[in-house]
Amino acid sequence: MTPLNELAEFNQTQFSSQIDALNQLLLDFQALLKSESDLLTQSDLEHLSEIVEKKAELGQKIETASLELDKHFDKLDSENTFFSLAQRKAFASISEELQNKVDQVLAQSQACNDLNLSNGITIQILSNINQVSINLLRQQPESDVNLYNSTGESKKVKGSSSLGKA
Repeated sequence: MTPLNELAEFNQTQFSSQIDALNQLLLDFQALLKSESDLLTQSDLEHLSEIVEKKAELGQKIETASLELDKHFDKLDSENTFFSLAQRKAFASISEELQNKVDQVLAQSQACNDLNLSNGITIQILSNINQVSINLLRQQPESDVNLYNSTGESKKVKGSSSLGKA
């Protein structure tokens, strides 16, 4: 017996409509993440700040939609949230069509997570490159550098080299 069978008042129509709305929000979010990725590769920082604001706004809407879905399962124990039930394929007991919609939301959610993680890594790399460049221009090495000698032993090298004089 799945946890959903314990819900006497499960409104499948309303739930299905909410799933569709969440899926659309996730599609919009993924499009925004792709735009962010394109702007990062083009180094278009002016438009990037606009994307960040839109991402925060859309992220809030996704959070709200997820919480609305969780309200259907308030009568179940706290471990039975929408996403935990979805991962266990619990909605297949109600209808195959509903489970397919839920699977789409899970896939879309994972795609958004992966793309957001990729964009975050790109931003971190660009930040690191900028920091190293600034440190070089200021002639302030960020930290000791580990180098290896001809025998393969690690040795720390500290110091700075001049880029030249103007």
